Amino acid sequence: MNNNYLVAITAVLFSCTAVPAESLRLSMEEAIAAALDRNFSIRIQSIEPQLAEEDLRYASGAFDPVLESEYRYAREELSPFDTDDETASFRFGIGSTLPWGTQVGAEVNTNDRTTPFDPFTGVASDSVSSFAGIVVTQPILRNFGMAGTYAPVRIAEESVSVSWELFRAQVMDIVTQTVQAYQSLYFAQENLRIAERNRDLALQLLKDNQRRMETGVIAPLDIVQAESEAALREVSVISARSFMLQARNSLKALIWDEPNTVIDLHLEILPPREPEGFSPNISRDFEMALVNLPEYLASQSSLEIRSIQLDQYKRNALPQLDIVGSYGQRGLDASINNSLEQTFRDGDASYSIGAILSIPFPNRSRSAEKVQAHLRRNQAELQLRQLEQSILLDLDNAGTRLTANWNRIQAARRARELAEKSLQAEEKKLQVGTSSTFVVLRLQGDLANAEIREINALTDYAVSLAQYERARGHILQVYGIILGKDS
Repeated sequence: MNNNYLVAITAVLFSCTAVPAESLRLSMEEAIAAALDRNFSIRIQSIEPQLAEEDLRYASGAFDPVLESEYRYAREELSPFDTDDETASFRFGIGSTLPWGTQVGAEVNTNDRTTPFDPFTGVASDSVSSFAGIVVTQPILRNFGMAGTYAPVRIAEESVSVSWELFRAQVMDIVTQTVQAYQSLYFAQENLRIAERNRDLALQLLKDNQRRMETGVIAPLDIVQAESEAALREVSVISARSFMLQARNSLKALIWDEPNTVIDLHLEILPPREPEGFSPNISRDFEMALVNLPEYLASQSSLEIRSIQLDQYKRNALPQLDIVGSYGQRGLDASINNSLEQTFRDGDASYSIGAILSIPFPNRSRSAEKVQAHLRRNQAELQLRQLEQSILLDLDNAGTRLTANWNRIQAARRARELAEKSLQAEEKKLQVGTSSTFVVLRLQGDLANAEIREINALTDYAVSLAQYERARGHILQVYGIILGKDS
């Protein structure tokens, strides 16, 4: 990534521990840092602002001074007079277009004409005419003023802003996706742990029942039930392990950029921090989104580009009227040196002024361009209003999910606590022979389901919180991420 677009990250949060390339053990913040540094999508998108900067430099080049030199030689054969007419000319100048449309040039030119035999005077002639001065062309209608001539530069500047905001949006998306992938992997790991423990409980119950059957405490049917349940729970373990491996690959895709080692990469994650409660405020966060959300800022810049283009096409539809003038000194002598010396010392004043008028008729092409530009600007305005509505609805939906998931945590946690107590009580009853294997197995499954629901609620809440921060354009600030252009 170019230094101008490197992601600068708070050192305290994002200092990854040095580990071998084939093994990573990451916290949430370190996973985000790895994604910012190594994610392919971010690195690909980071090139776009650089390209836009070069487009701006290209557009600004229209005002660069231009050095020009020209040499011409011509010879005409005058057959009736058995003689030749030779002409040699040289011109050197420097010119530039000013931001308000004026074209200014300073030039020196000489014209050397040699006629061995002049048919009208009957004598040979050799004259060198030289000129040194300034030539100015000023548009009056089309391309007049900075708004007309500077339009390509202004469009390129807004395009740089659009490209930068799209890059920032990509970074926000990857951060949000990394949070989601991290939480999904954590849930998958916990789901596998609970499934393995649930299977182990069934196997342990099977062993206990076998000992009880040997002493005649329980019937053989209890053995069959425990054995059947252990086999079913092994199926759940297999499915949970497969789900975890896929979740791990999803996170790898976001934080790793070496295709040759991505499969063999050993990735471990630390448990995420317990999420804190957050109260959405749609009206407040909508105002924040309009200031921070890159998609909205890019849409505003796109509207500005359409407005500049509309003004540009309006001017292009005008007739072209240019005032052209020059002023300088002219020298005339038989030799180049003397002619140039006269020009720069005491040559005769030479000036000119004129006008060039061009009126397209009936001007259908320019008129169509102007109408199209007007329609595109109206279209951009409607798209901006549509985006505002979409932002508001996205915030409302994200806030609804956030509140619901927080309430889910409380309910799931209470259900898990009750399931633990129910299982503990039933296990004690089984030990004294007042309960059955069937009931204990069912309560073990109930506890496992309650634990999974609690973990699922926690991870869903963390993801919905990240999505809400993304919807209001605040996700980078949450994780202390500073992009190059913002620093």
